[in-house]
Amino acid sequence: MKIYAHRGFSYKYPEATRAAYQGAIEVGADGFECDVRLTKDGVAVCFHDRNTKRIAGVRRRVASLTLEELRAITEVMTLEELLELAEKNKKEVLIETKHPVLSGHRVERKIIELRKQYRFTAMSFSLFAVLKLKRELDDVAFVVAHRWRLLYIPTKKVAIDVELLAKSKWARRRLRNHEILLWTVNDKKYIPKLREWKVSGVITDRPDLPFRLG
Repeated sequence: MKIYAHRGFSYKYPEATRAAYQGAIEVGADGFECDVRLTKDGVAVCFHDRNTKRIAGVRRRVASLTLEELRAITEVMTLEELLELAEKNKKEVLIETKHPVLSGHRVERKIIELRKQYRFTAMSFSLFAVLKLKRELDDVAFVVAHRWRLLYIPTKKVAIDVELLAKSKWARRRLRNHEILLWTVNDKKYIPKLREWKVSGVITDRPDLPFRLG
């Protein structure tokens, strides 16, 4: 079972910063998870929210800022910087594209282009984004937070909410023949269940938890 640091070691460090990803390396995470948006000048950055309010206290839309303008407000890594860090440290990467966004599916095109140079898993809640990614990439995951989304599963790899999987026997049956990535696993109470559920990877704010002992 792989351990993926959710926006880095975000329990201890500011999320999606170089410090958070470096912290994940230091505690032995197998890989990183990041959310990706495009800046106004078309740079893919590791940033979860539509705007900077929660992170920086100033409400500015990420898609309306250039990379330089965004970095004047808050610390941010570009996706390519993260991929370089992962490659240097032999870490896997899960990249989630956010939707709906002003840039539409330009973010998927950017990721497809980067796949020529780097290895990673691309994923999204958006079915349309997943289908677009699947046409070009061989490693794509569908992200699921609601049971009904499991009526049609377009990928072998599925990233699913831990509470949904814990509560729903039907969801566990539906995913019996799929590779399960479980998010966001921050509570130790789930660790003993991971082997029973045949989880292949956990996405966690706390990559220091004893997942391998579950």
